[in-house]
Amino acid sequence: MKIILSLLKVFLNFIYFFMKFKKTNKNKITFLSRQQNDISLDMELIKEELLKNNKKLEMVFLCKRFDNIKKHFISYGFYTLKTMYHISSSHVVITDSYSLPVSVLHHKKDLKVMQIWHALGAIKKFGYQTVGKTSGRKSVIANTLCMHKNYDAIISGSKASTKFFMKAFNYKENVFLNYGLPRIDYLINNHTKLKCEILNKYKGLKGKINILYAPTFRTTKDFEINDLIKEIDFSKYNLILKCHKNQMVDVKNNNIYTCDAFSALELLSVCDYLITDYSAIAIEASILNIKTFYYCYDYQKYIENNGLNIDLYKEMPGVVFSNAKDLMKKLDSNNYDINLVLNYKNKYIDIQNGMSTKLIANKILKWIKE
Repeated sequence: MKIILSLLKVFLNFIYFFMKFKKTNKNKITFLSRQQNDISLDMELIKEELLKNNKKLEMVFLCKRFDNIKKHFISYGFYTLKTMYHISSSHVVITDSYSLPVSVLHHKKDLKVMQIWHALGAIKKFGYQTVGKTSGRKSVIANTLCMHKNYDAIISGSKASTKFFMKAFNYKENVFLNYGLPRIDYLINNHTKLKCEILNKYKGLKGKINILYAPTFRTTKDFEINDLIKEIDFSKYNLILKCHKNQMVDVKNNNIYTCDAFSALELLSVCDYLITDYSAIAIEASILNIKTFYYCYDYQKYIENNGLNIDLYKEMPGVVFSNAKDLMKKLDSNNYDINLVLNYKNKYIDIQNGMSTKLIANKILKWIKE
């Protein structure tokens, strides 16, 4: 495996050597994502802020999700070559995930790379923290493919999160910018408007207490929701289910909303309670001071297979549960200490004044001028 991957690196760098003869466009910024096929909210907001300050910028967006690279090897190969071509003439590259061309290629000295990781914080371990674990990459793959190399700046939500990101990305603290993501600004500035739009489209959400259940990704066999459904009084509560994009869930229950027209982030605007587990949506929910419960029915197994950066039982005492019955009993009691959420927000979100997008854009614009 190591020999094959090493040969792949040599081959890609050979091709890239000739691509680099193309002159760098000082105004060109390339955005890369393996998270989804469309431009992410964070990238869209950065683009808008950049264009406010410099109309001459040329921006290219290469967003392509490959759930199975082996199955789509040929299309992934062409996508990689296309990515290499655009990087070779760019002044700045912005990515929200691991990018093979960014990490394994030898770039021009004037190229700047910013990592805007797709999660606001790091409740669960990832990257180099999970190398060799059940949920992580094998060590030979991570090292040979130079996982998360060549970044000039990495965006973090807070100094508290940066200490975890340092281990996950394998960088020193001076590379990190604790600006938070543009989605923070989006929630702060648009939650009232979003609430109206969502309630107008899904009128059944009016008149009841809305619970948003947004768990982290699990394989189908590890995903559990039936116990939670059994404990919910649907005469009093609405349940909105938003799973990870990779999560294949078939729940036949007319009482459950999926609200396909809106993302989990947007649905925070109408939820009275959030139920999650190890997902960073808990940090996003704290922006709006949403009362959050943690349904961690596989807590020990998850720690063994993946690992956590945060001890949830210590961080959020009294709102972490291993079974749905106890969770709903606590939720139904309407006895939630909101200071838990406020303290959580102050710890994991450093910039709370709607300036995250501007700070990120200013850093990029500074690079453009260099």
